[in-house]
Amino acid sequence: MAVAAVALAGCGSAKTQNPTTAPTVSLWVNSTAKDYRQVAAGAKLALAEAQGHAGVFRINFAGRQVSDDPAAATKDALNNARTSLQDTQASAVVTALGDDAVKPAVFLLNSAGISTVVLGDAALKAQACDAGSDLYPSGHPTAIVVAAGGGVPASFRSSFSARLGFVPDEDAYRAYTGVKSVLASLAAPGVATDNSPPRLNRDALAAQLVRAHGDCATA
Repeated sequence: MAVAAVALAGCGSAKTQNPTTAPTVSLWVNSTAKDYRQVAAGAKLALAEAQGHAGVFRINFAGRQVSDDPAAATKDALNNARTSLQDTQASAVVTALGDDAVKPAVFLLNSAGISTVVLGDAALKAQACDAGSDLYPSGHPTAIVVAAGGGVPASFRSSFSARLGFVPDEDAYRAYTGVKSVLASLAAPGVATDNSPPRLNRDALAAQLVRAHGDCATA
């Protein structure tokens, strides 16, 4: 499981690449430097449990940090979003950033149909659940928000600590659940095309992610 073997406390960026005959997509994680270890670890644990696969796809983890300085965070977030746009294999981006940084990034990613999982608050969740939101220049929702406040289940804390050697915080659990949602959506019917080899249908992935995991009835 080479995806799970990526260093948990990496700096700057990290990306796994493994020879495989399965079609490969990338899952990006963007977080402030101070939160990156927890967020990336939660995401990697979800990938490890899935053995780096979802449906027909092999998943590569790609992570980049954003400055903890609010004055630089938005610039970093947009640069990271542009990097994801240049990745023709990009499936989704998990972000753990402040609103000022995350909203422009979601806007940019939406223009290319790339799904986003945001570790945000209730207000941002309500905005993400609005199909007419300014977050979506394409006119189609592509983001879900995993809101805070649910705590960390004891079973997750125990499993995470045993496998990774440190105690998870709520951001780790939110990243974990967000990635699980992406993986389930990647495996849904219609998300892989009928081409040989199959390709990712980004629009179908975003629609499935929002429909099945947006939890908008509670927004």
